[in-house]
Amino acid sequence: WAGDAVPARAAEGPRRLAASVRENTHTGPLPAPARNAPALRALDDALLHAADAFDRGGDGRDLHARRRTATSVLRTALGPGGREYGLRVALSFGAGAAVAQALHHAHWYGQHTHWYWLPATAVFLVKPDLGPLLSRVLCRAAGTVLGAVVFAGCAAVVPRPAGLIAIVALCGALIPVATRHFAAQTAVVTVLVLALVMVGGESQASWSRIGETLLACGIVLLVGHLPAPGQRGGTVRARLTRAVEAAHAYLTHVLTSEDDRAGRWALRREAYRALAEARLAIDLAAAELPALARHTKGTDEVATTLERLVDTTTACAVHLDDTGRLTPRHRERLAELLDELAERRAHAGLGTEDAPVLPLAV
Repeated sequence: WAGDAVPARAAEGPRRLAASVRENTHTGPLPAPARNAPALRALDDALLHAADAFDRGGDGRDLHARRRTATSVLRTALGPGGREYGLRVALSFGAGAAVAQALHHAHWYGQHTHWYWLPATAVFLVKPDLGPLLSRVLCRAAGTVLGAVVFAGCAAVVPRPAGLIAIVALCGALIPVATRHFAAQTAVVTVLVLALVMVGGESQASWSRIGETLLACGIVLLVGHLPAPGQRGGTVRARLTRAVEAAHAYLTHVLTSEDDRAGRWALRREAYRALAEARLAIDLAAAELPALARHTKGTDEVATTLERLVDTTTACAVHLDDTGRLTPRHRERLAELLDELAERRAHAGLGTEDAPVLPLAV
């Protein structure tokens, strides 16, 4: 906004703070601040606050945490993303339970007491926070096969039950390391579960576990590609709409409530958090199979414009805190970004009927 080059020492402080966070050490002395512009003064204040909070171990009372209400929880559960997720969980569980019961009573398959493995695996794989659909299905299948093969080899040579107990203890120790990759985590948990099952007296669970996991993977792939009632991509669109609402609330507060800094900081934090959640959902959807990714076409451009709007709102808030007023240039830039956001949302099929009328007049 000032049109001046940023001093080199203005970037050195955040670098030192980042290094101390990575290495879990004290930040130590920070470079002398550059405070010749409102934005640089705000950057220096934020850096000193962050360094102080990190050195003290953090104080959660000053983080303006999100307030969860029953209404917000219900809106999330009953919104487009929640309905789509619930429908796919129900279909995956129902199909998994039906197949498991059919196999449980099939003479050629052989009865066993763990029929619930198949529907439980299917429901777990539907979870969208485990990565793209195809990726998590392949990782689950590969991890289960690898874990079952490794367990079968170990079980053939270790003494029982002492050897099986040692395998359980080893797997428990490996879990924190294995969480770095879903396939590795699946392999370790598979060995752990099979060892516990064998300790209980069942010696043929490895091959049935592989078969049921592969069936669950097939069910989840099928359910993941079924057309849902209404518009697809509900999770992405719901989170993006939430990010737009949070950005508008933040912008409205900056333009109308000049003296409420604490409220503005809380709204700013919520706007960036909602924007990060939307960006994560968009990136996850873009990594899906083309049949799924095409339903979120255009949302990336909406998120990019929304990021610029929130950043510009923050720049306006910084200038407002420092000078007590906004310039015509600030309001013109906000108006341009709002118009661009409306165009992007219309192009992506999100609609603009919920966009508020903001007081942007100079």
